Amino acid sequence: MSPRIPWMLMCCGLLAACGPGPDLVGVRTATAVRDADEHVTVTAVLTCVQRDGSPGGDCDADGEEHCVMATWANGYSTSYTQVVTSGVQCVTPPRVEGTTVVIRSTNPVPREPSLTIQLGFTPRVVIDSP
Repeated sequence: MSPRIPWMLMCCGLLAACGPGPDLVGVRTATAVRDADEHVTVTAVLTCVQRDGSPGGDCDADGEEHCVMATWANGYSTSYTQVVTSGVQCVTPPRVEGTTVVIRSTNPVPREPSLTIQLGFTPRVVIDSP
């Protein structure tokens, strides 16, 4: 693994609704490391956002399960992406804000410089794959 891994945090990632209220669960930060067996492990920290994407939502202690899906795709294109592999992890946190979710790729991830990891849907967090 390269000691320098570039990261790009493009925007807050939308993951799942927090019940009937106006708030959503998103990803505040994410990092990724390549494992010895060529799988990649992503660590994401959850946050609460308002439905319009602005920070400051209030969806703590809702007792619901929240899942984070990570997909490895060929680049940043929104019109065409080819998914190489994916991974998902679900948690039922007592408090959403600051909860850590660890996602491991289902398959080994090729060492291609153009691969990105996308977390969430629209908007989403996109980081360069190590």
